[in-house]
Amino acid sequence: MNRIICCRWGDAFDDRDVNALSHQVEKNCSVPFDFICYDKFKHDLSRFQPKYREDHHFDDQGGLSHWRKLTLFDDAHFGEEDKILYLDLDVDIKGDLAYFFELENNNPYIIWNHWWERKPEEWLRQYHQARCPLYNSSTLLWKTGQNRRILSFLLEFAEEIFFTYKRIDTFMFHCFGPHTTRDHFKYFDEGIITSHRLVGDSNPGIIHSYEGVVH
Repeated sequence: MNRIICCRWGDAFDDRDVNALSHQVEKNCSVPFDFICYDKFKHDLSRFQPKYREDHHFDDQGGLSHWRKLTLFDDAHFGEEDKILYLDLDVDIKGDLAYFFELENNNPYIIWNHWWERKPEEWLRQYHQARCPLYNSSTLLWKTGQNRRILSFLLEFAEEIFFTYKRIDTFMFHCFGPHTTRDHFKYFDEGIITSHRLVGDSNPGIIHSYEGVVH
């Protein structure tokens, strides 16, 4: 089964956003799929988030934003050979999502930020905010079980990880990226996923990511 999943928490997005994404998926996926939105999560790691962030230095405020995405790697409820495509709620789908389900999938996929490598001003902005990981998790693709090692690592070392990293992209790049002994991911080809922040509406890929620029 091909699974297309998203998740939401807090009040940044609501049912309208989920329905909008679901409608886009329906129009732009030529292979059978199952669409699921998660708003309840098996693992609650909020105890590691400081209650009073003003008491923490900017770089040490803890919290690991978007950690709930990583709990979706607890995927034993899916079939052993299922392919799982995760999408953020702030993406536009411009082409056929069948492309992702036809990829060779011996390893999971994440976005490599090609655009930051050619935009030094953007790289510096991101580095100041988040130590500039070259990963972007707005789109992820994996087969059942492939990413459980990341969740297991997070659960084992949650206190240290929440203190060290503010964002999951930085965490995964530093702990499971190409410069580590745990090198874990393959990368989508350049141009398949594009960034609205950097290219606007020109030459969008199959998925056009807004990266939090607009709701």
